[in-house]
Order: sequence, then C-alpha cells, then structure tokens
Amino acid sequence: MRRDFMWITGIEDTFVSATDRVSARPLDEYELTQHYFHWKEDLRSISDTGFKYVRYGIPWYTVNPERGRYDFSWTDRVFDFMREIGLIPIVDFIHYGTPGWIDNGFLNNDFPLLMAEYELTVMNRYRDFLKYYTPMNEPFITQEFCGKLSVWPPYLKGDDGFVKLLNATARGIVETVSSIKRELPDAFALHVEASGIFFSNDPDLAETVAFMNELRYVTYDLVQGLVNNNHPLIGYLRRNGMSYSDLDWFLTRKIEVNGFGVNYYPQLSVYRVFRSGKDLKTQPHYGGVEYLRELVLSYHRRYGGPIFLTETSINGEPDHQIRWWRESRKLFEDLLGEGLNLGGYTWFPAMDLINWDYRYGTAPAESYLEPMGFIQLKMNPGRELERRKGELARVMEEDLKGI
Repeated sequence: MRRDFMWITGIEDTFVSATDRVSARPLDEYELTQHYFHWKEDLRSISDTGFKYVRYGIPWYTVNPERGRYDFSWTDRVFDFMREIGLIPIVDFIHYGTPGWIDNGFLNNDFPLLMAEYELTVMNRYRDFLKYYTPMNEPFITQEFCGKLSVWPPYLKGDDGFVKLLNATARGIVETVSSIKRELPDAFALHVEASGIFFSNDPDLAETVAFMNELRYVTYDLVQGLVNNNHPLIGYLRRNGMSYSDLDWFLTRKIEVNGFGVNYYPQLSVYRVFRSGKDLKTQPHYGGVEYLRELVLSYHRRYGGPIFLTETSINGEPDHQIRWWRESRKLFEDLLGEGLNLGGYTWFPAMDLINWDYRYGTAPAESYLEPMGFIQLKMNPGRELERRKGELARVMEEDLKGI
C-alpha cells in the first residue's frame, strides 16, 4: 500500500432536525447514539483501533443557530481533543439537514451563499488544523429524499422536484468550494456521493437502467461544468426545469474536484430492475467485491481520480463484517497494484447507528439500532448506550498496525 493512502472511518452524522406534520421526531444521530455525551470515548476508540482519519460531521443547526451567529463551544473542545490524540478530521459539513432559520431549506434563494458562508467560517476558525472537508455528503440522497420522494423537508415530489434540489445543492457546492479555495488554497475538498449500480435481465429495460445509472453521476458532472448539449441527461434536465442560463452558470463557474468519493454498501448499492405488470420496480441485490470493482473502475474511467471509497460496511454478524473488511480491503490493494489513482478507504460508520426509520416511528431509539460499526452499542437499564469494541475492531487494529 502507498504511504499516502488514507485509512478512514467516520461517525454517522445525519442531522434532519426539523419537526413538522410529517414527523414529530428530529433525526440527530449524535443525540440518538449519545455521542454528544460519549464523544471523547468514541474518538479515543477510533484512534486506538488504528484509524488516523475520521469523517466527522458538524451539526449546522446547533453551531449556526441564527443567521450570522455561531456557537463553537462544542467544536472547539472536539477539535482540540482530536489534535491531542492525533486524529485528522475530514469535516462533513452538511449531512442532509439545514438549520430551521433557513426558510424552505435547500430551496431558499440564498442557500448557496449561506452554505458557503457557514463552511468558510468554520474552515477559517480552524485553519491551522483543518485541511480536509466534505462540502455536502451524498447530494444525490438529498435530491432524491427532499426533491423526488417527499421524505425529508422541503417535501417536493417527482422529477421536477429532483432537478430543483439538484440545481440548488450543486450551486451550493460550487459557491462553497470556490470561496474556500480563494482564502484557503491548500484545503482539500473530498466530495462524497451515494453511488449505485442498477442492472436488469430484461433487454427492453436497457435504456431505463442506463438512465438510472447515469443519474448518480449528475452532481459531479454539473459542478465540473461537464453538462452540455451532448450530455446524456440534457433532455431530462431541460424537461424538468434546468434552464440554459442555469447550465451556463455551472459552465462558467466550474470547480476542480480534489477527491471523488464513492459510497458502496453490498446490501444497499446494487439493484435489479424489473417490470411487475405495468409497474417498474427495483429489488436490492447483494453486491460483492465484483460490483465494487466495477463501480470504482467506472468512476476512474470517467473522472480519473483520485477516487476514494468514502463509505462501506455491512450489516450483520461479526464474521460477515470481518469477511467484507478483508475482501474489500484486498480489492483496493489489487486496484492500487493495477495503477489506479485511489486516495483512501473508509469503513463507515465506526459505531452502530440509528436507522432513519426512527424519524417516522414511535419505538425507542435502540429499536432502530443497525449493527454496522466496529464499536457496538447496547442500551443498558439506565438508558445509556454502552460502547463495546468487538472482534471486527480487533481484526482492524491488527491489520492497521504499521500503516
């Protein structure tokens, strides 16, 4: 392995804080996993396991509670502790939600500039410590859940809503990266996208499958000024509200992507597409390392690199997790040996998380625990989530020694 190859983990940091007629329960993973209380213990466990880099989210809605006002009391302590134990953060600035004071969230007319102001303010405050950052985690999921499926605020629906969210979030990414680049030219923007592979055994669905796969690249293409009249999605974008002036905006303000992050979960990232009567349906298909290899190669062919695996893990028993860690790690060693420009590998999350279904349910948080981390969580009778490092953590610690 190359000396500069980055072994990364992260803490699940979804912050959809809004409560409304759809859900009376906010989704703050730090609150639900009690990380706000156990943050030192969690970060120490990550460091002790052998990881040097950690994808770490900032709760925008608490750090920036009003326009122009910031409260860094918590982040000051967290970053001071990371410095003390030698952890290097990759700051995850927006993990789906926006503060409540931004009317209409991502669709606010000022959203791109507000996003840029927030991220630049944080980067400037910690400019002697922070180098790596993610402007927006998985913009595709935000575009889909907020714009197409009406799952999260602002609850738009359909392709028109998807394109509206695409336009707004991509503009925010461009404004942010450009602002930070001007003031902090050495900062490294590691972008993170929800990758996916769709396939079908029905040849009549080839065009549909190609469209579904192409949609996962659209944010990367747009922010780099790669969407023009020859782009395979130009017709879809124009039909659903993307104007030529919008496209010109991106062409004239295109940014360079420092690192292309792809997220891949064997249980969640590969789908078979099929027809059931008149309905088009998708079915999860377990994707092993052969699909991950195909995905990484497709991004490398399209963008060059460096390509990072910014999220992977598996939900299940420890032996299944260990097997996936070894198989996926070996794949990256092989791809590096083949000369691919790869920057890093991320096991995500470091500790178990609370499934997003919590936001719409009524059961206690522990009922939604997903065993995906090398730090296991279990609720005790005193309503405290106890932390325990399992067999996967011991395997990782041994494998990461000397790296």
